[in-house]
Amino acid sequence: VREFCQKEKIDFCVVTPDNPLVLGMVDALEEVGIPCFGPRRAGAMLEGSKSFAKEFMMRHGIPTAKYQHFTDFSAALEYARNSSYPLVIKADGLALGKGVAIPDSFTAAEEVLRDFMLGQKFGESSRQVVIEEYLTGPEISVLSFCDGKTIKPLVSSMDHKRIYDGDKGPNTGGMGVIAPNPVFSTAVAQEFQEKIMLPTLAGLQAEHIDFRGCLYFGLMLTAAGLKVIEYNARFGDPETQVVL
Repeated sequence: VREFCQKEKIDFCVVTPDNPLVLGMVDALEEVGIPCFGPRRAGAMLEGSKSFAKEFMMRHGIPTAKYQHFTDFSAALEYARNSSYPLVIKADGLALGKGVAIPDSFTAAEEVLRDFMLGQKFGESSRQVVIEEYLTGPEISVLSFCDGKTIKPLVSSMDHKRIYDGDKGPNTGGMGVIAPNPVFSTAVAQEFQEKIMLPTLAGLQAEHIDFRGCLYFGLMLTAAGLKVIEYNARFGDPETQVVL
C-alpha cells in the first residue's frame, strides 16, 4: 500500500479496517509523509488487544466489567470452573467481531476455551483470552472523532448483535442498527462524557498515545451505571452506515 501511495502520489489516506490499523499502516504511511485519518499502531491497540484495553481502563479508572486475562489454558479452565454463569469469554486479538462467546455453563465454557486457546479458532488472536463477568442492560455505541487533543462524539446508536429472531443465536459483528439510541438520555450522555469519554482522552494523553481518527465506544447501561464493553479504533460496521 505504501509503495502504491508513493507511486500514485496519494496525498491523504483514510485507513479504515482494524487489521491494517493494528499492523501499523498509519505509521508506515506517515513515515513517508502521507497524512492519514486513523490512529497509529499504539492507539489501535485499544481494539487490537482486549487485555491492553482492559489494563488501560483499570489504570485510568474507566468503568468496565471485572475480568481476568489468561495465556495458559489450564489456568483459564480452573478460573471458569469456579465462576458463576453466564460468563463472557473474549479472544484477546482481532476476530472480525466474532471473538466473543457467552457460555451458560462450565461445560460450554470448557468447549469455548478449547476452541479458542488450543484449537486456535481465531489463530493467534485467540491463543490468549479475557474472561469477564456477565453484564446486563441495553448496549450503546458511540462513534467519535478524535485529533489527540479534542474528542467529539457523533449521534449514539444501538446495534443488534445476536443472530435469529428472539436473540437465540450467537453474537455477530452486528445484524442491524437504530440511531439515535433510545436509552442514551441527556443524563446518560453526561455520565458518558464525564466518566468514560474524557477520562479515555486524558488516559491516551497521559500515555503519550497520539490518537487521531475514529474512536468507538461500545457501552452497556447496567444497574450500576454505564460501563465500557469495548473500544474500536475505527468506524464500526454496521453502526457507521446509520450514524453517518
